Amino acid sequence: MIVFDVGNTDTVVGFFEGENLRHKFRIRSLKSENSVFFEYRILNFMLEHNIEKSSIKKAVISSVVPLLTPFFTSFCEKFLKLRALVVAPSKSHVLKINIDMPEELGSDLFLNALSAYTEHKTDCLVVDFGTALTFTLVDGQGVIQGVSIVPGLNTALKSLFSATSLLPEVRIEKPKSVVGKNTLHSIQSGIYFGYESLVRGLVQKIREEFGRELKVLATGGLSGTITELQNIFVDIQPDLTLKGMYYYGQTH
Repeated sequence: MIVFDVGNTDTVVGFFEGENLRHKFRIRSLKSENSVFFEYRILNFMLEHNIEKSSIKKAVISSVVPLLTPFFTSFCEKFLKLRALVVAPSKSHVLKINIDMPEELGSDLFLNALSAYTEHKTDCLVVDFGTALTFTLVDGQGVIQGVSIVPGLNTALKSLFSATSLLPEVRIEKPKSVVGKNTLHSIQSGIYFGYESLVRGLVQKIREEFGRELKVLATGGLSGTITELQNIFVDIQPDLTLKGMYYYGQTH
């Protein structure tokens, strides 16, 4: 199975052999590029890793960038002779969605919930450290109860740099102290310790509002960045969304 997780910053392409994710790689989700840009990179990766087109029997696409979705459906039809399954949360029979407008739920959030429910079958909160930092609550009956969304770590940094003239760009790293002694460390402290407090605080508030104990899972490319948060997660799975696509493909 081949899966395409089309995100706002990157597109992750994964190759499953049975339940096992054998290969994955990232492509920048550049809206200014045409289909050839994506086709070349996917085909080149497959060639380098000896992945035969004929070995791929199913394709699943999750996209939060509608402009790019046709590039990947076209790739599947043109090169793999497959009609890709595009994740549609509001039409799925696997999980129920208890929010005001189910059609607004992002496919990535749905897939995170699907993975958590499939693997744990209990009340879970999935924290996804991506372009947006999201908190998705799914209960033990397979009902998505809601989501909280804040800007992701890198998104917050980019916003800070773009709105100011004198602040330098910095990497997200743990500074030596909470109170910075220079501009670089001050920004690092605000982002690193600020987001640590934000995540802990939101997790606690969601627990209190939900009224039951939750298994808290982490995913996303930056899920391991703030090491102080690792003790609140029962599991950190950077590929939780891709696994959700596999489960989706198996049940649709």
